[in-house]
Amino acid sequence: MRYFFSIMAIVAAVTFAQLALAPAFLPPVLRPDLGILMGLAALAFAPRDFAFVLLFCLGLSADLFGSARFGLLTLSYLLAAGLLLACSWRELTRGDFIPVWLLSIAGTALAHLFYIIFGRIAGLQVHWGQALAIYFSLVLSACVWGLPCAYIGGHCLRGLGILTIPVRERWARETRQRPIRRVKARNIFGG
Repeated sequence: MRYFFSIMAIVAAVTFAQLALAPAFLPPVLRPDLGILMGLAALAFAPRDFAFVLLFCLGLSADLFGSARFGLLTLSYLLAAGLLLACSWRELTRGDFIPVWLLSIAGTALAHLFYIIFGRIAGLQVHWGQALAIYFSLVLSACVWGLPCAYIGGHCLRGLGILTIPVRERWARETRQRPIRRVKARNIFGG
């Protein structure tokens, strides 16, 4: 039941941020696809079943509010996430933010490449100049917003209690060691 409410809360927050906050505060070239960014953060930090259900729900909400063909974004999100998980599973289980940031850039690029390819197969009229401009703006915005989304998504999942055991243990160990590092740094630099 906790997974259900967590998924609904995350989907509602991401949909609100995508539809209301991003267009109001960001220029068009820096508007990220928050659905894939938050879904990939969940794929890195949460259990796999939760992450794939969340990605599916985020893809459905993206399809409802911004897709030319219903189901294409959902399919693209899940294919990109599955491909990236198959390629980089070991890097994702460590709890680092930098691999998740790189994964979010690659995931955005793959998901929207799949969207263009499957849209073309499904008979969408693809205007290549406009499609490439949107594609590159989404990849650029993933470069800018991928790390903050990974950080926010990871800590949101931590607050909801949905982290995997290795990630939870690593973050708890780092939290315990942080004051010791500060004392050592003060001693070294004479502060």
